Amino acid sequence: MVYKQLMSRRRMQQEFKGAGFEKQPDSFGGESLKGNAKSARPLDSKLPIHLTLRASRSVLRVPKYFGKVEEIIRAVSLKHGVKIYSRANVGNHLHMAIKIVHVRRWAAFIRELTGRLGLLMRGLMDGEKLWLYRPHTRIVRGWKKAFEILLDYIELNRWEAEGFISRKDIKTLKDLRFFFGG
Repeated sequence: MVYKQLMSRRRMQQEFKGAGFEKQPDSFGGESLKGNAKSARPLDSKLPIHLTLRASRSVLRVPKYFGKVEEIIRAVSLKHGVKIYSRANVGNHLHMAIKIVHVRRWAAFIRELTGRLGLLMRGLMDGEKLWLYRPHTRIVRGWKKAFEILLDYIELNRWEAEGFISRKDIKTLKDLRFFFGG
């Protein structure tokens, strides 16, 4: 009898609170990062990551270099064991849905990718640096709905870059279906 009363009063497990128990944010870098980072970049080798690299000028889709940019991305990802699920070269920024094999491989991957692209674009930049911000990453929590939304977002960016749609009219794939009567 006493046991049943204790079980009925049982509460949910309490969360730890205080210094050292704060939940880390899932995103890091980009324009939200001011000055030197005070925390480590959150990365996960079991979940997909949305990577955005923003250039200071729109040079990544220049026809002379477009194929070379795609080849560098492919070669560097193969070398470092990074799986690329989707990517969009928008001209002044790149979007990628990636999965890293191990967190320790991230630094070498991003260092080589940004460095090789910077060297390729050196002639077009007139002494300016290529990258406007540090790479922005966001952990995508889940392989189903959240991952599908990310893939749709990257696809819309690709279509916009190729001139098929205008993002003023179309913000999501749902809008696209409505716009074309689907």
